[in-house]
Amino acid sequence: MQLNMDEIDSVIFDMDGVLFDTERIYLNVWTRVCKKYGYKMTKEIYCKVIATGRENVKKVFKNEFGSDIPIEEMYKEKDEALAKEIEKNIPLKEGAYELLTYLRKNNYKIALATSATKERMEKQLNKAKIKHLFDDLVCKDDVEKTKPNPDIFIKAASKLNVNPENCIVIEDSLAGIKAAYNGNMKVVHIVDLKEADEQIKKLSYKSFNNLIEVKEVIFQ
Repeated sequence: MQLNMDEIDSVIFDMDGVLFDTERIYLNVWTRVCKKYGYKMTKEIYCKVIATGRENVKKVFKNEFGSDIPIEEMYKEKDEALAKEIEKNIPLKEGAYELLTYLRKNNYKIALATSATKERMEKQLNKAKIKHLFDDLVCKDDVEKTKPNPDIFIKAASKLNVNPENCIVIEDSLAGIKAAYNGNMKVVHIVDLKEADEQIKKLSYKSFNNLIEVKEVIFQ
């Protein structure tokens, strides 16, 4: 994928795993809940469902653990445990604040496009005191189809009033990268739980270890 920065006027961020170090918390919570019910969660299984939405998570877990898995009860426990974790201070990822403020000062339009609910999105942004840095916000409540469908990124570009091809999307998950690519946007991968495999390398401009590298290499 080629990247011509003269054509880029907007940046769309995923939230979990890109701006916040939440995917490890998710994995830890799911691991605890699964263990309680006699199942073994692994990073490999969890990486299959990152950013894909609740219904797909249920489908994948049933495929992995069997159709008799008590997924509704487990999801209720996961939600309760996760809510307690979110009440704590979830750290911003390395370079997140620096990149956001740089983009703001240099007149890029900035949006957030997350598979999280509006309630959790608002809570995390407000706790981190970064909500004011975004021009617009889009969450799973705003679209019918979640990633890898491109709707959430198309919606974000529309709210910014920009063309999709003039946007860079920053994502950590394969589902998110597919969604941005399918939306005709330039994609940058951030390594979180998911390393850059061949699919990610094929669909994205480049993979970076953190947002500091993104700022130094792309927005120099």
